[in-house]
Amino acid sequence: MPRPMRVKFFMSSQPSELEERINMWLDHLGSATVIRTETRATAVAERSDDGTHPVIVVTIWYELPEAA
Repeated sequence: MPRPMRVKFFMSSQPSELEERINMWLDHLGSATVIRTETRATAVAERSDDGTHPVIVVTIWYELPEAA
C-alpha cells in the first residue's frame, strides 16, 4: 500500500520569517522525504475594502518515513 503524501503550506510577506518557520517545522519532523516544493508570490487583501500587499506562499509535498 502506498504511503500517503502530505502537504504543508507556509505564508508570509517576509522571506526570513518563512525560512525560519520552515526550518523549525523540518526540525520538528525529524525525518521526512520532500517530494516537491513550489513557491509563489501573490497579492492578498486582508479585507475587501483594504489594499493588497505581497505575500509569499511555499507549498511542500512530503512523505513521512514508514513505521518500523
